Amino acid sequence: MSGRTSPVPSARPRTPSGAVVQALPLDLGDDAALARAAAARHPAAARVIWDRFAGLVRGLMRRIMGPAGDVDDLVQETFLQFFSHVHRLRDPSRLSSFVVGIAMRVARSELRRRRVRRWLHLTDSGVAPDSAAPVPTDHAARQALERLYAVLDRVDDRARLAFVLRHVEGLELVEVAEALGCSLATAKRRLGRCDRRVLAMARGEAALRPYLGEPADE
Repeated sequence: MSGRTSPVPSARPRTPSGAVVQALPLDLGDDAALARAAAARHPAAARVIWDRFAGLVRGLMRRIMGPAGDVDDLVQETFLQFFSHVHRLRDPSRLSSFVVGIAMRVARSELRRRRVRRWLHLTDSGVAPDSAAPVPTDHAARQALERLYAVLDRVDDRARLAFVLRHVEGLELVEVAEALGCSLATAKRRLGRCDRRVLAMARGEAALRPYLGEPADE
């Protein structure tokens, strides 16, 4: 035959080490196996990880950003970063904590961007006006929620994340520390300062005082 034919690409993608990716077992119930499969770019791993963790990440983002936040882009960014860095996960059994940690970094970056937008007067809240997120239908509850996030807008980003993880998500302190990538002692100090500041500011908000067991109007 004249000329050379192009090599037919393998139907089974290979890792740099030459291992056949599709041959990897994918245990849907085991985080460690799933993390290793994702790091090896197993073709089924992405869908399984999305199905398992997208709801968790979306819920975290909504509660961190507040009722006026459109979180879909943040969820997407979290998973983009996850698949870019999953090979760095030293303990594959900590897959869930790894995902949450990435989500916290993405959330913190977005909080910083919002502060810049507020400083530039893009919008009063720093959030695009066409964003849509579920909010309480009860007027008093909706107002209280808005005021709570207005209070949280006045604390630093790390403290806000710690506050939401501890008091909204109900994580244990050691889990908060792990999600934020800090020591337990640092998490305790950060949360303690934030709790005191949030409580002091909340007492100045009529919509929040009933939730503190105090009358709304003095």
